Amino acid sequence: MEDIPLSEIMTQKEDLVIMRIPGNRDLLIEAIRKTGLSVYPVLRKDSDELVGILSRSDLFRNPDETQLSLLMKRNVITLNPNDNVIDAARIYKENVFQRIPIVEDDEKTLTGLVARNDLIKKVILKAKIQTDVKNYFNPNVTTIWEETPVNIAAKILRVSHQKGLPVLNESGMIGIITQNDFLKVAEILDSQSTSRTGHGAENDSSSWDSESVLIIGSKTLTLPSNMKVNDIMERNVELCYTGTTIHEVTKKMVQKNLDQMPVVSVSGDILGIINTRDIIRAYIHEYEKEKK
Repeated sequence: MEDIPLSEIMTQKEDLVIMRIPGNRDLLIEAIRKTGLSVYPVLRKDSDELVGILSRSDLFRNPDETQLSLLMKRNVITLNPNDNVIDAARIYKENVFQRIPIVEDDEKTLTGLVARNDLIKKVILKAKIQTDVKNYFNPNVTTIWEETPVNIAAKILRVSHQKGLPVLNESGMIGIITQNDFLKVAEILDSQSTSRTGHGAENDSSSWDSESVLIIGSKTLTLPSNMKVNDIMERNVELCYTGTTIHEVTKKMVQKNLDQMPVVSVSGDILGIINTRDIIRAYIHEYEKEKK
């Protein structure tokens, strides 16, 4: 296993989809629906200075917020182009995020980005790790019933800290539901509330009408309450079994562009979930064994 500099596998800045502040949430939703990407670096309006990261999860974490500067995460872990792949792998092992921005100097000038999937496709797949998946999958998996309303399911997904939830009915697992499935049916609804008391503060963005009624307008990311999980879930689920190697799972994830796969027994019972973070853990173990 080679010590590969991140400059060899990173996506260059000019090939990234970037958000800039100031900006609003509609730009992020449009980008997610158009590109299918889950994470976006955030730069200042007139420079390449990295100021934060925006992700699909931020929309679920704070569905009432509309300003990108308030949605984004500010304290971002970064690396340098000369750092090695193993440095990125160790960060991904300890953290759930999907992208590490690559900056060149103390001014945090963005030069590129290394995604978790970059490690999977460009490094770990080539390592051909033969360890059994049973040593790495997570047996603690949250499942959901097919008739659960989608607005309730979104809350369950958020608190579970999983990327997707296997969907069950009487016959067993029939699909999986992810954040992307929710965003496909989410609506941005205008809501208003009124108040007839007090006086507006100086520079308050709210306004008073001629009857001294404060009109507070907001936009809320809302999921339709009349839809069930089985209306929007993905039914064609890729599975793996105990006895499958890390290399075989990695290859399938790359071919199908997956972040995770349910692990099942021969009889079809769900044993757990293996995801890209687990794949990276396996890579680190093999790297450290080889370097001893």
